[in-house]
Order: sequence, then C-alpha cells, then structure tokens
Amino acid sequence: MSKIVNQETLNTFDKLYYDTYQDVLKHIVINTSNIDDVKDIIQNVYLDVLKKLGNKNIKLNKSYIIGIAKNKIKDYYRFNYKVKITSLFSGIRDSKDINLVDTLDANIDIEKIIIEKQDINFIWRYLKKQKAVIAKIFFLYYYMDYNIKDISLELHINESNVKNYLYRTLNKLNSLMKGKGE
Repeated sequence: MSKIVNQETLNTFDKLYYDTYQDVLKHIVINTSNIDDVKDIIQNVYLDVLKKLGNKNIKLNKSYIIGIAKNKIKDYYRFNYKVKITSLFSGIRDSKDINLVDTLDANIDIEKIIIEKQDINFIWRYLKKQKAVIAKIFFLYYYMDYNIKDISLELHINESNVKNYLYRTLNKLNSLMKGKGE
C-alpha cells in the first residue's frame, strides 16, 4: 500500500477513531477468547477503516466499524493469526539503535519502570491462566473504567458474580504479590 494519505483523510480517520474506539474496543474485548488478541484485532480493524476511507460508496460509522470488528475477530481465529511481540533490544542491528538507548533521559528511573512492568506482566500471566471472563472483567474495570453494573450488562452475568470474580482475584493476587517479596 504505497498510497499517500492526505491531511483530510487523516482528520476524518482521527474523528472516526475518537468517536468509535471505546465501543469497538469493548466489542472486541467481550468477543475474544484471549485478552492478548485484543491489540492485534483492533489494529487490524482500524487499518481496514483507513483503507476504506477513500471509498465514497461506504458510509463509515460506528455500526459499520463494529461490523468490521466482527469480521476481523472471525478472521483472526479462523486463520489462528498470532503476532509475536519481540523485545525492543532483541534485534539491535546497528549503532543508531544503540545510540537511541544512550539518549534516554538520565532522570528516568529505569529500575522502577522494570519492576512495575514485571508486576504488570506477572498479573496478566496470572489472569490469563484463569477463566477468560476474569481477564475480561479486569480489562473492562481497570483499563476501560467500566463500573461493575456495566460490566455485568456487557458480559451477561449478574453483578454479584462480577464483584466476586473481581474481589477474589484481587485477594489472590495480593497474596501472590506478597509471597514474591512485595
């Protein structure tokens, strides 16, 4: 795709993205079987939206974009398409990449960032071993700032189950984090 995107197209895309992202993200989170797949699928949805912006026969709105998301979810699982995330430093090829590392701000507390990232990774690894609904609840509650009532409506489970999943898992995570020296 060597087509150059003009500023008007970018502005239209930005508006569509801003207007639809939360609803599309919610739809994808609720309808995926693995929370790790969400980023790949949402990226594919909005790449498709960007490609369709030039087509005057298509009316791009939230419903249409959610339809794209439904198809992308099906495609993703049908073809079992997985993108492996590689480390930023795993493929250092030349001195430009090394110089990039050297130009990092000296005031950044890298140790704190690494510890926080390790804790987050520990939590997500734990959540992925649980029922899929637990990871969805955590994602909706902590990432998308949904309240318990809205989560129960979206996932079609009662509020007390959402609370139980949330609080029991938080207690278990708290115990595990204390056990690993936190």
